[in-house]
Amino acid sequence: MSERSGVIGVKVENQVLWVGREAYPVRNIARARVVRLTIRRAAAFGRFLGFTLLWLVLGMGATLGLRAARSQGVHLDKSLGQVVVIVTAVLIGISAVRLLYLLLRPALFALVIETAGNPYTALATTERHILDEIVHAIMAAVDDPRVVFHKTVNYTRYGDTIGGDKFEVGGHGIGKIVH
Repeated sequence: MSERSGVIGVKVENQVLWVGREAYPVRNIARARVVRLTIRRAAAFGRFLGFTLLWLVLGMGATLGLRAARSQGVHLDKSLGQVVVIVTAVLIGISAVRLLYLLLRPALFALVIETAGNPYTALATTERHILDEIVHAIMAAVDDPRVVFHKTVNYTRYGDTIGGDKFEVGGHGIGKIVH
């Protein structure tokens, strides 16, 4: 399950870690840690250039199509060429805004829970200090079954899929880092 953003409760109680409605038995947790999610800037910029080139090619193709139709005697409104230019510019503008959003958004940090199986990204937020507290509480609960902890977190994403991609944690190859 993966959700986009909101407020979520994280608690350790009765030797169970709860992240929202997801439960992790504390005795199965081998490691908990916080990782910084990095933006692949080169890939984001390359995607921007690719889309910009696509919009330009489509705009030029539409313009050439309009010219060809006019040369064949088809009567078209003269403002149609301006519409093509405006639509092309708007699409390039949207691509630029998406790029700026990726490059300027605050850093994200993820709570990664490792069991005997693959690592699991439980949640991501911009608030690293809260995730650090949660990791300490989880490790304290591993050592002492009486530990009880509850924290409310403003999350950006939670669930194993963050930003449409699965995480790659270490060399485990379970996916790729969000871009």
